[in-house]
Amino acid sequence: MLIKPQNSLNNKQVIKSHFEYDNIIYFPDTVCRTCRVAKPARSKHCTICNKCVLLQDHHCIWANNCIGLGNYIYFYGFLIDNTLALTYGFVRLLLLNVAGNVQLPKAALTMSILFGLFAVIVAVFTYLELSIVAEGMTTNEQDKWYMVQNFMRDGNLVRDIRGNWYFMEPNLDNTIKTPNRFFSTNSYDHTVYSLSDYTVIRDASEIPNIYDKGSVWENMKVLL
Repeated sequence: MLIKPQNSLNNKQVIKSHFEYDNIIYFPDTVCRTCRVAKPARSKHCTICNKCVLLQDHHCIWANNCIGLGNYIYFYGFLIDNTLALTYGFVRLLLLNVAGNVQLPKAALTMSILFGLFAVIVAVFTYLELSIVAEGMTTNEQDKWYMVQNFMRDGNLVRDIRGNWYFMEPNLDNTIKTPNRFFSTNSYDHTVYSLSDYTVIRDASEIPNIYDKGSVWENMKVLL
């Protein structure tokens, strides 16, 4: 894939207003440790491309490119085209083998099986990608939300009265009474906080995802 996604190095003026920071997984005034420029919301530094890619999903080895803002439409086209081509190859060779009225090389049956297997793999991958879009996430963000919800399931995700989000350090020794320590959900903030007025989050519905527009199509329009 020749179309490169947008990155923070060549879009310094426009990226700041593209997506707002949710202050749960993305925070303002955060500087990339590698690029040394402000990290836009919904961006991720790719160690292969050596840039902070906007709306980064993942680095695709098959496309030899990062998938991000500016080339999602080509990525999904790539997936759909491959699914259709592999499915056609599988069905066509299978029918020719079954009919038996055409002399085919011995490898034709093997090729048909391979086409079928890869068609299923690519179709499943396409479905998984679209299911992530339906949730208003990218693959990169799915990992971040998974971590946040893991802390919630363990009873260690809290929100203070100002709406800031923290992880509560679990007390592993119940015989010793120590004050709870809190850490921001911002991985760039290593400050240890002490909170007195906070709410423990018990349900995923209490965690807002401002990037979810409510439907697959609305979320897809943001990507495209």
